[in-house]
Amino acid sequence: MDQPSIVKRGPFTVVGLKRRGTSENVTDDVPPMWGRLMQRQSEISGRVNQREAYGIIGNCDEDTKEYDYVAGFEVAGDPQVPDGMVSWVVPGQTYAVFPTTLPTLMETFNYICGVWLPQSEWERDTGPEFEFYGEDFDPHTDDFRMEIYVPVVRASVTRQASN
Repeated sequence: MDQPSIVKRGPFTVVGLKRRGTSENVTDDVPPMWGRLMQRQSEISGRVNQREAYGIIGNCDEDTKEYDYVAGFEVAGDPQVPDGMVSWVVPGQTYAVFPTTLPTLMETFNYICGVWLPQSEWERDTGPEFEFYGEDFDPHTDDFRMEIYVPVVRASVTRQASN
């Protein structure tokens, strides 16, 4: 796999549908969730881009292995959140950005956690990671490119701070 790009991104807000669960049932839960979101997308006002979407992953519980996943769209300003949806403010951070596809998504996550992070000069920072779906996103197919954003901090920074 290619080396990721390292980018700084300011804070942004996503409005969409939320699920709390584990990775065990993700393939049963998440694709239908995206279908429901696409049926309700017109309810989300103030969208920054009509074609770009996000899958936000955070609030992980180490004991139960549960986490929150929000499928949604970036919005500007103070959003009006439709019934049954949530708003999630993603903090501004430095991210390692990994291009991938839906069929290789789990392989990419395994590479990030099992190979790249342990061998790089970066450590995972606190905060949510997210999937970014660009202009060619279509939840009814897996024929599109996407990116995984993982919050990172230089390893030397955290080591110096803990000494």
